[in-house]
Amino acid sequence: MKNINFLLLFSFMALACNQAGQQELDGIKISGKVNNPQEGLIVLEMLKDNAMVTLDTIELNEDQTFLATVEVASPNFYRLNFYNQQIVPFILNNEDVEIVVDGNVRNGFAEVKGSTDTDYFNQINDIMQDFQVATQKLNARFGEAQRANDQALAVQLREEYTASEQANKEKIKEAINGMGNSIVAIIATNYLDKDADFAFMDQLAQKFEKELPNSQFTKELSSKVNSLRKLAIGQVAPDITLENPQGEMVSLSSLRGKYVMIDFWAAWCRPCRMENPNVVKMYKKYNAKGFEVFGVSLDRKKEDWVKAIDQDGLNWTHVSDLKYFNSEAAKLYDIQAIPATYLIDKEGKIIAKNLRGKALEDKLAEIFG
Repeated sequence: MKNINFLLLFSFMALACNQAGQQELDGIKISGKVNNPQEGLIVLEMLKDNAMVTLDTIELNEDQTFLATVEVASPNFYRLNFYNQQIVPFILNNEDVEIVVDGNVRNGFAEVKGSTDTDYFNQINDIMQDFQVATQKLNARFGEAQRANDQALAVQLREEYTASEQANKEKIKEAINGMGNSIVAIIATNYLDKDADFAFMDQLAQKFEKELPNSQFTKELSSKVNSLRKLAIGQVAPDITLENPQGEMVSLSSLRGKYVMIDFWAAWCRPCRMENPNVVKMYKKYNAKGFEVFGVSLDRKKEDWVKAIDQDGLNWTHVSDLKYFNSEAAKLYDIQAIPATYLIDKEGKIIAKNLRGKALEDKLAEIFG
């Protein structure tokens, strides 16, 4: 079971964004009230070039209210920093926004009204928080099952997690479908499966290219989809040429004519090592029928890599540039975590991804009978 480390959605906003102009009287109005104001500044910031930059400082009126205006060229993420005590993120588009805060408590009361995009933002955040709570409960039960050596319950809990994860993705997609052309719809795709949900993301990119073509969020999504398209089912797998343990250059394309599983793994990766016995079993069963494994290690040290190959009995083709996740092959295949696998056919076309355990057994049985 994957151990989910949940981050608030705002941490995923490291995207390049259009600049907003200087304050104008006819811009979008940001108004509000600060209860319990402190000494110091209220600072307005905007996301630009992967960082929050200061746009202006805001003065508080005697009645503890404030008002500022911002010329918004394109929907974007902003935040107000109240005295370095409380930070409130929000989205500006074409609606005036009202913000009320405590001002003296870092995680105190904060309310944003008037921004539909911010409401969408909070909707996605709530969905992910619910999923995190459910996952933590499953993880706790899974730990108990392991300590009790209850393998049947462990398998059941894995299946429950898979079902929960899929249900959560469907909730995200349903929410996205109700957001129109809000930039939050693009940001929410970070919680989808880049492979299983590729078609959905592709359609979303096409929609935004028509409805919000000049937004950097649209450009970011389109670029992401175009990169994923190269690794989609049915595409020819990009060739990999790296050194084997003997220092010889070996290419993936040299195995053309066989069904090949590209296996991204490492000696330090415990889930990879746990899966290796199953891959060994499948290799012994189907190698003579035309099944090959092309192991791409993300190790740093050659001795660790070679030792793991020997310990696990991995008697197939191995390559590596020993650059960890900076491996050229990992970048080419957009590998963010391991184990990760691609199954390709005799013509080198991708026919399946991330098959492990019974899923790999079933697919190979389907191919070889």
